[in-house]
Amino acid sequence: MRILEPATFLKRLGAIVYDTLILLGVLMIAGFAVLPVTGGKAVPAGALWFQAYLILIVWAYFALSWWRGAQTLGARAWRLEVRALDGSRLSVARATLRAFLALLSMASVVGLMWALIDRDKQCAHDRLSGSLLLQTIP
Repeated sequence: MRILEPATFLKRLGAIVYDTLILLGVLMIAGFAVLPVTGGKAVPAGALWFQAYLILIVWAYFALSWWRGAQTLGARAWRLEVRALDGSRLSVARATLRAFLALLSMASVVGLMWALIDRDKQCAHDRLSGSLLLQTIP
């Protein structure tokens, strides 16, 4: 039986760093993948189709990882899982909401730091999306 408890702030930061590094690599590969479409030329700055394409990739990495396996690669490395408040896996809609709110939370920094004062160690995007970030205790 696995024991789950709220993730510590340091484990959360570790997973964020890990996922950021992975996502940067994925986005670089995605950028190279469009070169055949553009005839080997750089995508013009501000190309909406390219921005939408990159946003779709970021969404897929986070939301689909949370929906399918309750973990991103960074979360897996730090033994973290994302769950709904009732303990079930997130739906695609809830995972999408969490991904959008996490972006805002990280951009403001305040949303991330909320975990330091929250009684359940949850960030603002966890609370607002009705999700929990839990760590597995061996």
